[in-house]
Order: sequence, then structure tokens, then C-alpha cells
Amino acid sequence: MISYEILFEDNDVIAVNKLAPMPVLRDKTKDLDLQTLLQREQASCKKFLEAVHRIDRRTSGIVVFAKTPRALKTLDEAFKNRTIHKTYLACLEKEPAPAAGILKHGIVFDKKRNISVAIPYDSLDAAQKRLPANTQVLDAELSYTMVFQSDRYFFVTAAPRTGRHHQIRAQFAAMGWPIKGDLKYGARRSTQSGLLMLHAWKIEFPHPVSHEMVSLTASFPPAEKLWTIFSQNMADSQ
Repeated sequence: MISYEILFEDNDVIAVNKLAPMPVLRDKTKDLDLQTLLQREQASCKKFLEAVHRIDRRTSGIVVFAKTPRALKTLDEAFKNRTIHKTYLACLEKEPAPAAGILKHGIVFDKKRNISVAIPYDSLDAAQKRLPANTQVLDAELSYTMVFQSDRYFFVTAAPRTGRHHQIRAQFAAMGWPIKGDLKYGARRSTQSGLLMLHAWKIEFPHPVSHEMVSLTASFPPAEKLWTIFSQNMADSQ
């Protein structure tokens, strides 16, 4: 399996398409991570390399790295100011209803299980009474739109408006629409590749030096046939 492909690179930034189930940064498992792999394989990344954001180990798609401290600081500020826009594509096991909307939840991170629980706002007061004292409940919000339906699965774009741990996975699971391959959040079975069918598909961000907008789209992991079906449908509809 190819681990990554480079989508964009200059003196300040490198953006790659993560295609393998691996962490973006070194974690407690000590498995090889994407940042270390880039530093090993790309001569231009050996001097300085820091991830501007992360995606989950088993999520594929775009990850942006800064190649200078200045670029890292500027891109960090862009994330805080919400001038960086990310679009994910998810393949759901159940049909979302309505077909488009905004999901708002309170989200609680369970560190022991490494899982986030999304709680609908209308039941949040009752849920908080059952939670341990001082439990942190964070707002989580995303917009979604269904863009294609296969015989058994439903493809939706998702644009998080907040950045919470496992947010997309937890919010879709809370609605009863688990992502294909996501056993932790209620999917029926895993995928052959080990990746979730959640893909960081598109990103748009202001370049940290030129300030021109950079727009990138990441191709889908080739191992999963459903991504091929989606891609062919997109091509046929254009």
C-alpha cells in the first residue's frame, strides 16, 4: 500500500494525501507516523517539519505540514480564525435524513476508551446529570450534504465548523449513520484496507507567505471499490 502522495510543495508548505492507516504524528503505539516518514523520505523536510492539523489514523486524505516556524505560526492562526476550509467525504451505512443539514451536539471525550460521545442538545441537560462532576462538554457542529447513493451506501460531504476529537465519526454515529468501516462507532464490519471510508477530500487555505489561496483535492485510496464507484459517478455527472 502506498503511504502517501505529495499534492503541493514549496519552500514553506507541503501537503500530502495520506493513503495508509497510520498516525499523522508519533503516538503511544510508537508505530511509524506520517511526519516521521516524510522526514525520512523527503530531503526538503529534514530541517523542519510540523503538522498544521491532524486526521485520524484510519482516515485518509489531505494533511498539511509547515516547513518553517513562520509558516507554522501563520497557518495555526489561520485555523483559529477559520480561514482554512476543509471538506470531508464519508460513506455512511444508513441514509441520512434529511439529505442535508447542520448537526449540533455536545461532545464528551472518554479518554479511557479513546472515544467521543455526541449528545443531542435537546437531551444534553439530562445527560449532564449522569456525567461525572467537572466533565467537559464541548460544542460540536458540522454541515453535511448527501451527494451520491449506491445500492447500499450513502456518500455525504461533511464540513466541520468545530475541531473536536473524532467529531465527524461521533456525530454521524449519534444520528444512527455510522461510517463504513468504523467499528468503534457502530459500523457493521471493517474495510479490507483497514481505512475508514472517511476521506479528507478538499482543503482551501491562504498560503502563509504569498497569502494567495491554495485549493487542493485528494484522490481516494485505490484499495476500496466503493471510492471507485463514487469517482466514476462524479465523472459521469460532469
